[in-house]
Amino acid sequence: MRTVLAVILVLAVAATVTFGQLQDAEAQPRWTPEPDDLDPAVNLALGKTVSFSPQPNYGLTSAGDTDATDLTDGVLSDHHHGQMWFQAKCVGYSYGGRANLSLDLGRIESIDEIAIRFQTAAADQSLYGPVWLAALVSDDGESWRQVGEFTIIGRDDTVKFGVPRNENASAAHRFRFDDLHTRGRYVGLAFYCSNLLISDEMYVMRGDHDPAAVDLSAWPIVDFSTSRPQMHLHKPYLCFTTNITTENPVGLTAPADMEPEEVLVRLELPPGVRLVDGHGFGRGTRTQPAERLSTIEGEAIADGWTSYEWDGKTVASTKTWGRLFVSGDWPDGTEGTMRYQIVYADGSEAPMTTVPIRAIEIPETPQPKALLMGLSWYFLDAMVTWPDCLDAFRTLGLNTVSSYPRWDSADEQQALWEQAREQGFKLMNIDSTFHHMAKESEIYCQFEDGTTGKAPCPSYRGQYYQAEIQRIASQCAKARPDYLFPDIELWNWRGPVDAEKCTRCQADFAASGIETWEEWRLQKGYEMWTEAVDAIRAATAQAGGPEPQFGVYAWVLSSDYQFTWPTTRFYPEYLQSVQPSTYSALDWFQIMRVGNRVRAARETVTGPDVMPWISPGDAGTFDGERFRYTLLECFCNGASGMNFWSNRVWDSELLAAYSHAIRNLVPVEDLLLSGELLQGATVEGPGRISGIVADGQMALLVADYYLDGGGAVTVKLPVAAAMTATDLDTGEVLPVAADGTLRVALQEGTRARILHVK
Repeated sequence: MRTVLAVILVLAVAATVTFGQLQDAEAQPRWTPEPDDLDPAVNLALGKTVSFSPQPNYGLTSAGDTDATDLTDGVLSDHHHGQMWFQAKCVGYSYGGRANLSLDLGRIESIDEIAIRFQTAAADQSLYGPVWLAALVSDDGESWRQVGEFTIIGRDDTVKFGVPRNENASAAHRFRFDDLHTRGRYVGLAFYCSNLLISDEMYVMRGDHDPAAVDLSAWPIVDFSTSRPQMHLHKPYLCFTTNITTENPVGLTAPADMEPEEVLVRLELPPGVRLVDGHGFGRGTRTQPAERLSTIEGEAIADGWTSYEWDGKTVASTKTWGRLFVSGDWPDGTEGTMRYQIVYADGSEAPMTTVPIRAIEIPETPQPKALLMGLSWYFLDAMVTWPDCLDAFRTLGLNTVSSYPRWDSADEQQALWEQAREQGFKLMNIDSTFHHMAKESEIYCQFEDGTTGKAPCPSYRGQYYQAEIQRIASQCAKARPDYLFPDIELWNWRGPVDAEKCTRCQADFAASGIETWEEWRLQKGYEMWTEAVDAIRAATAQAGGPEPQFGVYAWVLSSDYQFTWPTTRFYPEYLQSVQPSTYSALDWFQIMRVGNRVRAARETVTGPDVMPWISPGDAGTFDGERFRYTLLECFCNGASGMNFWSNRVWDSELLAAYSHAIRNLVPVEDLLLSGELLQGATVEGPGRISGIVADGQMALLVADYYLDGGGAVTVKLPVAAAMTATDLDTGEVLPVAADGTLRVALQEGTRARILHVK
């Protein structure tokens, strides 16, 4: 599943470009430097060496090991399709999380602008720039001050920073922090990555002021480094829930050459807020977990605050260094701050980081009867360390608990699984079927020279294949799930390319009587999946369990997956749901794209059999407002459930937004499940409408994400008489005229409204 981004990007290689087009592209570069960019007297970054924490990890851009100078060589990407990620002259992070970079100017200089160019869009790709970006300066490389910030988390700075709208075409943008009138010898940039974050150049532009006259105290000291580990949250703020316990993940950014180090973690919470529990922070192991943070006694400090301290150990950069379960008795919406820092083994302290916090009370949310609401790639090992997890699930309105049986085998985990079953939750198995075959040479394609391929052979049916079929069947018999949603990515986007060179496949092809290799590959895939499903059905029936509903990550009916899995032949007997994947839903264009993809998938099936995959932050964190809109786009375009990858960055804000969406959807659940896609509706001017229709009623999502409509969207609905539209969030009742005219007010903070028309 995590390879989907690489699959999508590599597809671009297939684009055909004529020699004349290449000549034109070379003659007229897509991007050119600005007048002062190549003047070292103005652009102080030119020729400097960049340090990273962590090191950029995208393979195509890191080729040649030139990342340390790629951002300061004055050379912009010249890819003929504007696809920076193919060029080693660029720098890239894949699912990178939080990252830092810095450079040394050699001496203290006056600085007027700090800037960096990122790719912000590409045709048919889920690409975006940073979701958060900060510029920093330092005189000594130790004490850093933040002089500028960009974010789309909690507020939208795209207009302020001139970021162009995604037009489904290649685009790059220079994020500028200008008119700084600051100084520094060292310059840093901290950023939070989207799914694939690519840059080709950064800039530090000299100011004409006296650096000695700059008062650095005007900017706050912040925790930043490219030479030591840094604890961080995944957003520039933290939300916590007051009536149930929910998690907030903590990450660690660390340089690649860092040795593990014992540290002290310090958390300071204001009056009325407390640490309920937590785990991780380099403490203990999977088999020998450390003492939980619920055992730590807080110490009273000044102004009624409480300080909590525990030992930790730094590791390589990770999004999941630790988890915090924070709660309190603040009224819903109350805002304040909290503080945290690391104390290193040598006794030195990182700067104390102050973070805005906000309390959220989760209203009791009805669990849907049939819409699938769970966390998918969120397993029992995480749930057993979530205090009162099933109570939290129930209050949030979640109705499904998931497990990866190959991993979730401990007694405590199995007990929680059965407890969830007893309490009426649906049970979902996640698996990587066929990936767990023993990595013996016989499972791979066999070549005439005695060597083997590196991917499984599609015609192999030997002992390890049979053992894999038995493994998944026996695991399902034991777990007795309601759903089985595997992730089957045995080959890259081109499928099993070694098959035609494989002696075993050649013999199988000759014996099959099938005319083409293309048809033969699809037959092999059909045999593999149907054999697995038949074995699972037989095993679960014998165990007295329900027959699972089957769906596979990224399998849709519009194409045969990896040229091997004939999805249209599977549906509906061997495949009960299609599962389009769009991990990144960060900007407004991509949120609409998610809805469009769900609608396209719904048009290919005979019922509401669409359960899409998105990422709750692994492809770039986003706030609760955007997350809720994304969920509503899915359900109002034909989804009957949601899937998520992965469990790493779920937080209290996203869980609250998920619960909010469920409360909006439950009143129209029957309509969503029995209805068809809305047809014939129009939007007058800017805006967007999606919907489901059944028995003369409609569930509508009316949106104007860019707020181009001047505060309202007018739509025309296909109705035979006057009706009413009830806002499923506020209860406001809007009139629908006899000619179908409906005017919906939208504004900042309410860019989309879900309505029940009847």
